Amino acid sequence: MVLYGLFRINLFFAIIVVTILLTLSAGPSVNGGDSNPKAIIMRIEGVMGAIDSPTEEYVRQALTVAESRKAPLLVVINSYGGYIDPTINIANMILEARTPVIGFIMDRAFSAASILIQPMHIVASVPYGVIGAAQPISVNPVTGQYQLINESKIINSVVAMAVRYAEIRGRNTTAVEMFIRKNLVLSGYEAVANNVVDLIANNINELISVVNGRSITLTHGGVKVNTTIQIYGVEEFAPPYYLQAYAYLRDSTVNSILWFIGFFGTFLALLSGRLDILPFTFVFLLLALIGGGMNINVISVILLALGAILVTIEMITPGYGIIGVSGIVALTFGFLLMPINPATFIHPGVFETLRNFVLIIGGGLSAFLLFIMYKAVEAERRRKAVVYAPGSRQIIGRATERIEPGKRGLVFVEGEYWYAESEEVIEPGEEVIVLGRKDFTLIVKKKK
Repeated sequence: MVLYGLFRINLFFAIIVVTILLTLSAGPSVNGGDSNPKAIIMRIEGVMGAIDSPTEEYVRQALTVAESRKAPLLVVINSYGGYIDPTINIANMILEARTPVIGFIMDRAFSAASILIQPMHIVASVPYGVIGAAQPISVNPVTGQYQLINESKIINSVVAMAVRYAEIRGRNTTAVEMFIRKNLVLSGYEAVANNVVDLIANNINELISVVNGRSITLTHGGVKVNTTIQIYGVEEFAPPYYLQAYAYLRDSTVNSILWFIGFFGTFLALLSGRLDILPFTFVFLLLALIGGGMNINVISVILLALGAILVTIEMITPGYGIIGVSGIVALTFGFLLMPINPATFIHPGVFETLRNFVLIIGGGLSAFLLFIMYKAVEAERRRKAVVYAPGSRQIIGRATERIEPGKRGLVFVEGEYWYAESEEVIEPGEEVIVLGRKDFTLIVKKKK
């Protein structure tokens, strides 16, 4: 009972903390441009290396930061490619950028990544970087097998977009077309020689020293503006945690696992009658929907609402904490996936710090609740058999709550609390004799 009371207090504290932090993160303050701006560095690699919806949002946020600070955007690329729609959306953003966008191929720019670099104002590569192999493929999300696409309708559309970007930036349109039609692959040196990329650089510092002072033309809304690249330093723009989580959830392997756990967990819960597990499996199903293309904002709101409802139910209705754990997990993922405004504020790390704080609280509470569940199960396994049989020893306890006919109350028997019922009124503090047990409820009478 003491543990359960502590559990309810912690849940209430969690709700207060989440509410306060949501309120604090609601109001952004815009940071003005710096007279000596640092280049904003973003990286399309690692978890963000697959060009997909999370990467598209990452580029949008980084570009917003760079434009608000009137600073160049430096895009480090180390990618095997991705999906065509996000690639086109990102390329169009770069094409209309109000600030210089500089691409740096750190290792590879395969498939969609080789198209993505075309609208950038300046593109550099390490000497032995690899660019190309952009023929579209279709991937089976279940087996992971892929198949080359040769339909002219699709191929011609992709070629037209890629060639358009290359032509606008004055690059080799023939080579770009060969990337798609013939899976042409070029090294960094070959790409420079064939006018696919602009220059060779061994590292970011060398790239900055080469491009500093170069003049380029920005085009936005049909208006052309000449500008000179001035970089006085660099500032990393890491993807927010919710975008990293979003990228993981969009991964086909992770998504398959979530669907498996969600579907089979729900089926087994219904088959076994353990309906209290259903909220937990619903959380997995909701997360799996993100990989299926459902809007992350909608899923985030649903998870937050579901988590609040489950936590409230657990606070009101005593149980072993399964519903409470499900609620905390739903709240944690809901808050993790809830987008915040791009880091164009005075202190970009403030809101990520708040998010981390909530995730720590949520993780701590989840661990605490799992510990309570473990102790409850352990106590249930060790619970003594309290039965009544003629000639057996008499078991005596004490009432801790008022017991009336038809209304249960708590009794304390041999070091444990039990629900008990009686055919007579028993006041708190009075001694009782155990007559028997019905499931988890004792049958008692008042000791005369």
